[in-house]
Amino acid sequence: MRDVPPRFVPGRLPVPQTAGADLRDLAEQYSRVLAAHDPEIAARTGLLGQTALPDYSPDALADHVRATRSLRARVEKVSGEMAEVDSRLREHLLERMETDADLIDSGEGGAYLGFPESPFQRVLRLLRSPAGARDLGPAGDEADAAEGDSRWESDWQLLSARLEMLPQTLAGLRASLEDSAARGVVSPASQVEFVAGQARDFADRPPLAPAGGLPSSLTGEVERADRVARQACLDFAEYLISTLGPQAPLAEGVGPQRHQLWMRRHLGTRVDPAQTFAWAQEELRLVAAEQDRLAAEVLGPGADYAAMNIHLRSDPALGLSPQEYLPWAQSVVDQAWDVVVGKVLDLPQGLGRPRVVLDRFGRQGHAGDPCHYEEPYGTGGVHPGTVVRSLAKGEEVLWPWVERTTMLHESVPGHHVHSGGHTADMRLTLWQRYLGRVPGCNEGWALYAESLGEELGLVEEPQDRFGLLAARRWRLARVLVDLGVHSRLPVPPEVLALPGADTVWSRATVMAVLRAHTIFPEEFLRFETSRRLGWPAQSLSHVLGERVWRAGRRAAEARVRSQGGRWGPGQMRSFHNRAISLGSVGLGLLERELS
Repeated sequence: MRDVPPRFVPGRLPVPQTAGADLRDLAEQYSRVLAAHDPEIAARTGLLGQTALPDYSPDALADHVRATRSLRARVEKVSGEMAEVDSRLREHLLERMETDADLIDSGEGGAYLGFPESPFQRVLRLLRSPAGARDLGPAGDEADAAEGDSRWESDWQLLSARLEMLPQTLAGLRASLEDSAARGVVSPASQVEFVAGQARDFADRPPLAPAGGLPSSLTGEVERADRVARQACLDFAEYLISTLGPQAPLAEGVGPQRHQLWMRRHLGTRVDPAQTFAWAQEELRLVAAEQDRLAAEVLGPGADYAAMNIHLRSDPALGLSPQEYLPWAQSVVDQAWDVVVGKVLDLPQGLGRPRVVLDRFGRQGHAGDPCHYEEPYGTGGVHPGTVVRSLAKGEEVLWPWVERTTMLHESVPGHHVHSGGHTADMRLTLWQRYLGRVPGCNEGWALYAESLGEELGLVEEPQDRFGLLAARRWRLARVLVDLGVHSRLPVPPEVLALPGADTVWSRATVMAVLRAHTIFPEEFLRFETSRRLGWPAQSLSHVLGERVWRAGRRAAEARVRSQGGRWGPGQMRSFHNRAISLGSVGLGLLERELS
């Protein structure tokens, strides 16, 4: 029988592809565009990448925009009758593609320098030495030992190739920085200096000394590539300081117009900075008052949150050593699983209980957080997500009243349920599961999950509730900082009155705000200030996302009651299951779907 066209059944007319199938195919093509020049994305999705290091050159950025705009035009043309899930995918694709392309077309994509998520940091993440020693497998298992040897050598070969490629990668990044600068788009001077310092630190670090067990030829390759890479970083730092630095604005923040692009990137919607700032001020006032009320309830009249903080940290015996922390944290996660899963929400088949691990080397998450969630991966079987708690240098006491809320946020009912659930939900496209995520949706859910945990009895003791309020207060303060710095809003009187604050949103003003609303030590405040100055709009994701989730929950409760029903665990379960099944979408789309 001769070959027949695909989808053709002899004796019948060809079946036209549905709108939904067209959209899923376009989402798959977009995933390949995103993976083409980014090995991290390629590794995460299993798609074929084209390079060992990300390509941030002008040509690569231009190719990316052309492909994205072409695909977006095709998505826009998909019409006709389609299921609700397909209509939602279409809207989500259009919004993400437009935001992606606009950020690059504006010059912002090529100009971005900052901490911790600018292109230079993304490159540095891929230049870490393979961790630990060779995995030789169980004693006496020669096959596993050989496989461990092979993986060990492959990891070092990949690192050698990446180090060798670094001069080319930084040359491409430099060319994009120059193109953006010619259009008047340059990162603030503080961020240029920060990245230059990181480049110098890389160049000044001790030479790589691969561990034993590698072939001598490979060891030599790694050492030579390391010398090449360190010189490339030194040259890049010199360029930043001598050439780009004099063109960089001295004021902190990216400015209102550029901030709007970053807000769309992180939130998937447009935001009025002044209105949002006023709302966050009032929310912060309410949370601070509740903390003071709780302190007075525990310690007596006149006590405030600062006194409560001192009280809770006064007895090291109430803290946990690193050895005690792991079983304690796992018990918190397991308790949450038992209370939540199958009761107020359901998880996709194959998504197991999350596990907690301790990173004693303090490598931390890619954004520098002391605790982060790593999603399940792989095919077949049960793949638990992982909550990684990184220890800072010298950190010997961990406080349960601080850590409990974090565990709920990162595991159950937080990121493991939402982000992990999406990873395991095969009804979603590959792009939706891994690449189409909107931080405001995911981080907003995780913050909503903290209050859900309290509602379900997982946060009962006064000190644990104090910790929950402290985390919320911290995030609200960061909203003020982000909007003030990057949209360059006026400094309000209550901020001007803080010790050390300036009349503009400078580093000193940011430090003053964070210091007034935190329970963290000064060293961490300096670190966090650098993050806020260098990561526009990221701080908005948690609280503004949570606002949409809470509003959606209230709307669902009102609908049930308006129909004469009663809101209970069953109704909550239905709401959560449908909401999570939406995938991670922009806050504008999420708000419409939930309301």
